[in-house]
Amino acid sequence: MPAARAVILGVVQGLTEFLPVSSSAHLVLLARLGRWRKDSLDLEVALHLGCLLALLAAFRDEWTWLLGSGLSGTNPHARTMLVALLLACIPASVAGVVLERYARGTFRRLPQIAALTALMGGVLILADHVLGSDRGLLQVTWRDGLVIGLAQALALLPGVSRSGVTITAGVLLGFSLPAAVSFSFLLAAPILAGAGLWGLRHLSWRGIPRGERQTMAIGLITAALVGYFAIAFMLRVIAHIHLTPFGLYRLLFALLLWRLASTRQAD
Repeated sequence: MPAARAVILGVVQGLTEFLPVSSSAHLVLLARLGRWRKDSLDLEVALHLGCLLALLAAFRDEWTWLLGSGLSGTNPHARTMLVALLLACIPASVAGVVLERYARGTFRRLPQIAALTALMGGVLILADHVLGSDRGLLQVTWRDGLVIGLAQALALLPGVSRSGVTITAGVLLGFSLPAAVSFSFLLAAPILAGAGLWGLRHLSWRGIPRGERQTMAIGLITAALVGYFAIAFMLRVIAHIHLTPFGLYRLLFALLLWRLASTRQAD
């Protein structure tokens, strides 16, 4: 795989992993337009780990506080948030192991991806109308974690968006938009770590050709750098622009997917 392709995939993954626009939908479109075969598992793992590095760098202070104060029990807020994050990981983890192959196969057709992309775009726009709640990040409960985790399981379907569905769930639970975004990103770290470890079980570093190792490194670094700036962008501007611009983008993107799907069927 050319290095340029790894850079392109790293940029797309780094951006769309953290913006509520669906990374899987964009990667599917990119593969169709470029007529690329399915990406190798090693690069997919590298992209996930790159996004994980971006998250750990951006939220290093929060994770230091959570693990230090939460595990020791010295801060009840940190302990409760750790429990909420743990509970939120369970539904997606179980669904990922049991249903991933079915979801990725059955719902990987462009018309289905377009429909889910448009549906989630409408949900984001509607969610803007319930903004105004002021629950802060420290007010999260284990019930919130479970509800957001159940919503996160829907992100197995290409076109839904993990960040989009978890942010929306947080807003509907009464959290302020910045708090919902922060919890979504904190939750992404263990999910991406789990996805990376799950993929690594099939890989042997010695069995990967040297050229593919370099490609993995390029993809990982690109996804990490772009992802870090995407996170910073979301945290800085989300309170000002809200979710509607992302919802409108998704509707336009869905039209593009439908157009491409109809063109392919006509051919």
